Amino acid sequence: MKLLFKYLKPYTGKLILCFIGMILFALISGFSLSVLSPFLNAIFGGRGLINQTPTFAQNDLLAKLNTFFLKKSPSNCILLVSVTIVLVFFIKGIIGYIHKYLAAGVEERVMRNIRNDVYSHIHMLSMDYFHQIESGVLVSRITNDVLQIRDSIKEGFLLFVRELLLVLAYLMLALYLSWRLLLVSAIIFPFVFFLVNYLGHKLRKRSERVQKDMGKITSTLSESLFGMKIIKAFSMQEFELKKFFKTTFNYCRASLRFERVSLFGVPSTEFLTAIGICIILLYGGHEIFVLQTLSPDKFLVFLACAVAMFQPLKMLSRGNVNIQRGLKAMERVKSILDTKPSIVEKKNAVSINNFEKEIVFKDVSFKYRDKNVPPTENIIDEINLHIEKGERVALVGPSGGGKTTLTDLLLRFYDTSSGTIEIDGIDIKDIKIDGLRNLVGLVNQEPILFNDTIFNNIAYGIENAKKEDVYYAAEMANADEFINKLPDKYDTVIGEKGVRLSGGERQRLTIARALFKNPEILIFDEATSHLDSESEKKVQEAILRLLKERTSIIIAHRLSTVRNVDRIIVIDNGQIVEQGSHEQLVTKQGVYKKLVDKFYEK
Repeated sequence: MKLLFKYLKPYTGKLILCFIGMILFALISGFSLSVLSPFLNAIFGGRGLINQTPTFAQNDLLAKLNTFFLKKSPSNCILLVSVTIVLVFFIKGIIGYIHKYLAAGVEERVMRNIRNDVYSHIHMLSMDYFHQIESGVLVSRITNDVLQIRDSIKEGFLLFVRELLLVLAYLMLALYLSWRLLLVSAIIFPFVFFLVNYLGHKLRKRSERVQKDMGKITSTLSESLFGMKIIKAFSMQEFELKKFFKTTFNYCRASLRFERVSLFGVPSTEFLTAIGICIILLYGGHEIFVLQTLSPDKFLVFLACAVAMFQPLKMLSRGNVNIQRGLKAMERVKSILDTKPSIVEKKNAVSINNFEKEIVFKDVSFKYRDKNVPPTENIIDEINLHIEKGERVALVGPSGGGKTTLTDLLLRFYDTSSGTIEIDGIDIKDIKIDGLRNLVGLVNQEPILFNDTIFNNIAYGIENAKKEDVYYAAEMANADEFINKLPDKYDTVIGEKGVRLSGGERQRLTIARALFKNPEILIFDEATSHLDSESEKKVQEAILRLLKERTSIIIAHRLSTVRNVDRIIVIDNGQIVEQGSHEQLVTKQGVYKKLVDKFYEK
């Protein structure tokens, strides 16, 4: 709740105006019922009914209202009352519109700010966080949970306040009309509020289950769409359908359990209210005909108040449902916002704009903090490595040996468990993260592209990029060849993850993007492992151009990729077991030779 109030605080002024509007709305709603009294008196004998009471007291506002209207003839009185009712409801409508519009402005802005903060915070989190949470769950937090929070404001908190003010306005009018009758009818109210609190507790627990299952649906759907090609290739449609149907079944069951409690609130409140109205009728008749302490017009207005309270009391139950949902959603959103990144930039971190001499790994060890990986298992173990500026180094070795992890440590996607990595003698933990990553260009094994134009994918993140720079990068990456054959050329939208392009074309675009960035250090993470021979040839040509006069770290499974590097580093079980040129390592008859015999020559 504190977090929600934090987001509401900047809009305190609008909320105050909104609450003032709600108060005026409630008071006018109460007054609109008071006008029934002179109308009833005019219809049913007017002065005769008034004369049933001994006299109009000086402080009897309802009596004064009757006197004002009943001075006219019955027909004029009815006309005046009708005009008054129209004016009252016109003013009530305007005030209702204004306070609801103010509330809508607050709701939408709060929702926007929460979404922006969650999305911004996600980008601040370290890579290890994304290994421990499903992407669909995060999508659900930003979409479904934020909608639940909006509903908790609009159809929960503000609705609860508005309907509570209406109830209070009607209660004040009822108290003014007959405190005895109100006291008798109030017997039912403790039961109503007990019911609301009890249901609220139940709903909050069940709302958490509903949202958790919705996150699973989103995650399953996202995975299926991403892996549709594999699903079809392996004829696993039936398997995926069963998995998805199971998640929707669980969500449906949780939703029905939630609705079972939620829907119980309205008829229960109606039933208790009906009992209250019956009590009013019985005791009201007693006051009119036996005690003669209440006039018929006052009783009818009181009864109208009781009936008018029926709807806001019912809405209080609905508002409570949405509040409970929103509070649970806010807890889930807060759990993301409270997550701290494991990679933190030092306050006195230094800026670095260029790479001058060397990269040095000193006694570097690393183990994942993921709960699924044993805490004692080192992925990287005591690695010492020296890379000179301009040197081209290849990392090879069996899968899972730690090659990609080593480059991830250089980019500070993770921090070393022990040891240091230095660039030009500066520990990378002492360098500003953006400055460090701006030195490095990364080409992944799986090309990561965005549903945008080819031009914008190459000039990713750069506004007003020069066309000639983009065209040059594409040419150097051997990408202009296929781009110029497309109908819209560089303005072609390539679809989600570049689905409208072939694997080789996607990879050449990622190389063009790296070229456009013009980094001083390049990392190729098995950039040709999934390509056919023709595509590989074109990509290899692009890579060779890219490697000129740049420090490069190449992770490769194909011999053709590593033949022309300056040095090959063989990594096995997190350790450097061999290093040297291709010719030197082949003659050693060690791990590298075995890899060549098994994989690279194929």
